[in-house]
Amino acid sequence: MTLSRYHGDRPGDVHSQARSAPYRYVARELENVISLFAIPAASAGSRVLDYGCAARPYRALFGPGIEYIGADLEGNPFADVLLNDDGSVPLADAQFDLILSTQVLEHVADPELYVAECHRLLKPGGTLVITTHGIMFYHPDPVDYWRWTAAGLGRILEAAGLASVEIRGIMGLAPAAVQLFQHATTLKVPERLRRPYIAMTQTLVEFLDRAYSEESRLANSLVLAARAQRPER
Repeated sequence: MTLSRYHGDRPGDVHSQARSAPYRYVARELENVISLFAIPAASAGSRVLDYGCAARPYRALFGPGIEYIGADLEGNPFADVLLNDDGSVPLADAQFDLILSTQVLEHVADPELYVAECHRLLKPGGTLVITTHGIMFYHPDPVDYWRWTAAGLGRILEAAGLASVEIRGIMGLAPAAVQLFQHATTLKVPERLRRPYIAMTQTLVEFLDRAYSEESRLANSLVLAARAQRPER
């Protein structure tokens, strides 16, 4: 199998938290949960692998004492390491204290291989922080294969030998429905009204999500985030 080249022509606002950014709320919540899960696992002197790094959107969360390595497809100027044809990483075993994988798993042809690589590359006791899509709309980048439930994501992590799996849902069912509705209708709104329209729908998304507990978000999340560890032995 030969991987596709890096797809650099992606929307530039997917991580924006500006008032009229179309993913304002989910971008903020993703950053919050990644900070919560990842920062304690990467103290000064740690080695961090961003596996499928794109433009390294979360590099700024980590201090200067971190060795931060990006791995991605050929053609990505932000990648320090280019992936092998099967999506594996051409690095030796047990090198990293933390592996960060953000919105990558839905795009890989072989999720089991990808998660097994994460296990292989982690030091014993190292942490994987992985986020992926639940009921998000189709978005090829350059391809889009999978969607996950909390149970399915937990199963694939545990099957790879990872432990202490903690999963959080980002955005409950009603706000996720509004987010999907916004995506489906924005281009039908007159261009001069799109920014206020998005600002309004994002405010509604945030308001509706307040009604959901951590537990209830897991059932029908727009996005899922997980933290898992490679066992010490």
